[in-house]
Amino acid sequence: MIYFSHISSEIAICSIMYGCIGFPIAKYIHLPARFQMMAAHNNPLCVNESLPLRKIVHMSGVAVPFIADIYGREYAALALASATLIFLIMEVIKPAEKKWYVYGLLWRNREKEVFALDPFFYILSFFVLLGLSYFVNEGICYASMVVLALGDGVAPLIGHLGKLKLPGSCKTVEGTTGGIILSSIVGFYFVGALAVVGSVVGMVTECSISRHDNLFIPFAALVAMLLVRVFFKINV
Repeated sequence: MIYFSHISSEIAICSIMYGCIGFPIAKYIHLPARFQMMAAHNNPLCVNESLPLRKIVHMSGVAVPFIADIYGREYAALALASATLIFLIMEVIKPAEKKWYVYGLLWRNREKEVFALDPFFYILSFFVLLGLSYFVNEGICYASMVVLALGDGVAPLIGHLGKLKLPGSCKTVEGTTGGIILSSIVGFYFVGALAVVGSVVGMVTECSISRHDNLFIPFAALVAMLLVRVFFKINV
């Protein structure tokens, strides 16, 4: 009884967080219209922008859950705060320096003229997950970070080599499978086999959302792992 009460409180916290934060943001970016897999020839977001350095930076976020687990969440928060400061400084100087070579390596074309929302949402998701780890099972929060950092990070890199397109999508079977495998292997450190559930749900979300997936991938993985933990009474 105590176990289910504790888990129910975790799910309730996540629901409240989505109600107060997730739903307004989803409404802002018109999620219902975007929550569709769109054919590559009709979807401008499928335009191939090869930014391997951006993906390397994206995947470096996997260090955050390990820092939190090994050294403490305070150090992980400090690392995130440092990354946020660097990002904001680059955004401030971008109007004057947008032709710098580094912007061509890290920023997509549509982000060079406006505030780069996707990197901001990426950092925001890490901050929210780190905060939730004080109330929700921390291993699940850390595994959700892994799905965002590694699963979403490696999928496009592998996908460029893939040949099998997912139905009605610009994403590939190879890329999605690679993301699931890698994030499952690394996430196993935090939650064991439960990491597979989070990885699969997170990567399905990645295939289904065409914009701002950094907001939804980790929380889809989080909720999925929490639900499976409840129904199958898995201890992590």
